[in-house]
Amino acid sequence: MIDAVLAAVDSSREELVSAISQAVRIPSVNPRYPGQVYEEVVGSEGEVSRLLAGVYRDAGAEVDLFALEPGRENAVGLIRGTGGGRSLIYNGHVDVVPADNPENWRGGDPFSGRVDGGRVWGRGSTDMKAGLLAQAFAARALHRCGVRLRGDLVLEAVVGEECMNNDIGVSATVERGYTADAAVVSEPTAAALPLAIMPVSPGQLWFSVAVRGKVTHAANRGRTLYPGESEVPVGISAIDKGILIYEGLRRLEQQWGFSKRHPLYRPGQFTIMPGIVAAGTRGVQFPLFVPEFMRTEYLVWYPPDDDPAAVMEEIEGHVRAVAATDPWLSEHEPTIEWKLHWPANAPNADAITAEMRLAHERAARDTNLAGPAQTVGFPAVDDATWLTLAGIPAISYGPGDLGVAHADDEFVQIDEVLCAARAFALLAMEWCGVAG
Repeated sequence: MIDAVLAAVDSSREELVSAISQAVRIPSVNPRYPGQVYEEVVGSEGEVSRLLAGVYRDAGAEVDLFALEPGRENAVGLIRGTGGGRSLIYNGHVDVVPADNPENWRGGDPFSGRVDGGRVWGRGSTDMKAGLLAQAFAARALHRCGVRLRGDLVLEAVVGEECMNNDIGVSATVERGYTADAAVVSEPTAAALPLAIMPVSPGQLWFSVAVRGKVTHAANRGRTLYPGESEVPVGISAIDKGILIYEGLRRLEQQWGFSKRHPLYRPGQFTIMPGIVAAGTRGVQFPLFVPEFMRTEYLVWYPPDDDPAAVMEEIEGHVRAVAATDPWLSEHEPTIEWKLHWPANAPNADAITAEMRLAHERAARDTNLAGPAQTVGFPAVDDATWLTLAGIPAISYGPGDLGVAHADDEFVQIDEVLCAARAFALLAMEWCGVAG
């Protein structure tokens, strides 16, 4: 039976690659992504979900297409078990980030879905339409081989992940009653290691630090740097003061390389990244004034087991300590605004992790991906968090390299996709059980 299922997956290679290419050609950019005009973008996510729904039907699933926002349909395929087995969710998201700078893409089309060099190219190929279709084709192979699972298998293609719209995506599926004993999210986990199993993910925080200065004519720059002994400062550069905070947080980030550790992550994984810096004088786009403000936006990655409130307090305390060393900042304290928190994923998922490891090793046997399965931490955040928080232990495993996700010339290796599909088929049989 196992050999027949693996052969069925292998024989679907051409169809699977074609389906990934077709899905990539649908520009399913999250309409709520910054810079997008919602009305011009909405609807493409639903197109991808309908494509997945077709494969789910071919796998013998009962299909549920539903949307909490018009045009943003989720697709769920339920393959009912015969009873007595463990249930399993296969999950992935259909939305992608925008593909800016088309001139940097080979051929100039970020949504080409081109198949070349053993790869499928285009935005969303690795993140994460290939993973979604690997799950779907695995279920189809089981159906075509006449495999009847004992436990339920739930296939999910959801919207909204890229902008933490989980309330209309993955969390909405849970609210609709789709739960299971475990879940695997097919995010790309083939980075430095081929198709690693990733049972945990870090927490993510977004915050800004705003520093005020004192505006004056640019010609007074010298007097702001070298005021007379009794002279009241004619101006204060917000950039000069903001850099003090920037450097202070950089030092804290360096300390984290030693102080924040986790056995599934390499040292230095947990960071305080400055992503956007805005400074100057409001309403003026020329350097004619000593700048009156500086605002820096940061993205924080903290260890799965850390208390987010303690992380926030550590950062705020460090900013206060740096400000206390400067006369201006001690009187004009920087303003910190916390804007987003995506909780870490730290499930009690030993059972599904162990089964995923065995399934991968068997699927990869006699392929160029053969070898012991590696278990490491997922470097980013994904919808596994929301499944775990709903009481469904969720891990990540899927084709693609996160290093090319969100990047120009995104691609996915076809051999990885096929190996993942084989592993998903084997995992479903082992986890859910096969009816006699």
